[in-house]
Amino acid sequence: MRNYLTTLYLTLLFGCQSHSSEQSTKTESETQPSEKTTASITPDTLCFQQIMSRDTTTVQLIFTGKKVTGYLDINRYEKDRARGPLSGDVKPERIRTDWMRSGEGVTQKYILDIIRTGDTLRWREGEFVKKEQGWVAKEPNVGYLHVLTKIDCPPTPLR
Repeated sequence: MRNYLTTLYLTLLFGCQSHSSEQSTKTESETQPSEKTTASITPDTLCFQQIMSRDTTTVQLIFTGKKVTGYLDINRYEKDRARGPLSGDVKPERIRTDWMRSGEGVTQKYILDIIRTGDTLRWREGEFVKKEQGWVAKEPNVGYLHVLTKIDCPPTPLR
């Protein structure tokens, strides 16, 4: 009787271990996409930020081929905040975006021409005029110059 119980105990012990390792291996392979699949669908996400005194401007850009989407947040201390999603086209060293700017309770489309040089984004913010395609800089080379440097993206996307 004692041998019978020992044999039963060992059978259950090794039988359960073998089964659980097979199951965990199968689960890992089913839940983990292959590197080839991940590389082909993963867009490149970059974040940039400028802090001037108590004013903070942050941009998150998600590049997928020649298209870009993302979020721009201009948080001025003691002034109205402007933020919203953006989307556009990528050209060499230049990103032309439509920014759905929300501020002061109003959402309007602004056209931004952002220059990307290495780990830096730059664009000017001056007087805008309303055109058919949205608000456009009246004089693109005049106004406050935003200069944002690359940062590590936060764990949660900007919104």
